[in-house]
Amino acid sequence: MKSISLNTIVFATLLTSTVLAADPSCDKSMSILNQVDLTAIKHCKTFQGTITIQNVGPVPGLRLEGIESITGDLILSGNPGLGSFSAPQLKTVQGAIKITNHTILSKADFPQLTEAASMTLSVLPALESIQFPSGLVKVGSMTIEDTRAPKVDGFKPESIGSFTLNNNNYMKSFDFSSVKQASEIMILGNNRALSFDAPNLETLKSATFINLAKLTLSALTTVRSDLSFHENELDSLKIDALQSIGGTFTIANNLKLAETSFSNLRLVSGALAIGNNTALKAIEGFPALAEIHGTCDLAGSFDAYSLPALQDVRGGMRIQTTSSKLACSDLERKLKGDGIVKGTAWSCSASMQEDQMVPTLGQNPLGGNTNNQKTNSPNKNPFDPISHGLSIRPLPIQLAVSVALGLVATLL
Repeated sequence: MKSISLNTIVFATLLTSTVLAADPSCDKSMSILNQVDLTAIKHCKTFQGTITIQNVGPVPGLRLEGIESITGDLILSGNPGLGSFSAPQLKTVQGAIKITNHTILSKADFPQLTEAASMTLSVLPALESIQFPSGLVKVGSMTIEDTRAPKVDGFKPESIGSFTLNNNNYMKSFDFSSVKQASEIMILGNNRALSFDAPNLETLKSATFINLAKLTLSALTTVRSDLSFHENELDSLKIDALQSIGGTFTIANNLKLAETSFSNLRLVSGALAIGNNTALKAIEGFPALAEIHGTCDLAGSFDAYSLPALQDVRGGMRIQTTSSKLACSDLERKLKGDGIVKGTAWSCSASMQEDQMVPTLGQNPLGGNTNNQKTNSPNKNPFDPISHGLSIRPLPIQLAVSVALGLVATLL
């Protein structure tokens, strides 16, 4: 029997590794039609390209085995007969993971996944579980909409770009506690009992929160653009670490809201709009607010107003209330007479009927400024931030798009 030298073994090992590394099946994007196609690439630890699974026939499940890393995207789209998908060894995707438009997909398992450039789970009405057992610690952006999942496990990034949670009717909690920095957050149309927990979030660009029962933002200090709260079930809104808002600040249509507390908020660079929060009996909880660079638009049934540190409102100011207890003459003497309100537009009205009240800026989240007040110039609304040369935008267009997607999913 001939002996095999160590050099021969080493050479054979290197040759095998070279052949596998050069395997053309691991080095090009692929469109998958069935499990046979996936099995053909299971020897590829790293797949150099994009894997697209689209328009496959009815199949109980598909497994992407063996592959640990994908340099492109992983796309599953429009497979109405697909029941489940799993990628048991997949750890990283340098591109996007997109799983969209699957009528009966009930499981999408990624037990080893820790990193993806972005992830979209959309129009998956049968998806009952979203889990990342190894911890999704790095993801550039994430969208979860139109699923059946009650929660998400293993969401662990420290920072994220855009984050959208929309139209998940069974979603009752979301743990955002790992995140310290975020770009855009959009939460809307989920279960009305949803609790969104972000106790360590310190900075973000913009955020819209709609239909929440509970919200934790105890560490938030800076919002660089717009911040809005619409149609929530919150009875109190406390963000006492917040110091500045770089855009428009809107609190509207929160019918149970009875208390606000923003004890360290000093600057709103856009407009401040508080409207139609029927349980809110006082405009207070802003003891340090000194500057509003846009307009100040307040409407509701409040009896009292207290912004003791306010020294500079660069736009106009409008106050509307159904209460007879608000002393408008005193407010005018203080705010307009002392030069705090710099804009030309000023009004304060008490004892109003609800049908007489004009919606505040941004009170309609789909339309932005819903103010229909007549002015001398049809193009110059005195409470429109644009009229004062300010770059104040209505709520993001993604909101209207998300609602439209929700309607489409409902019709499906």
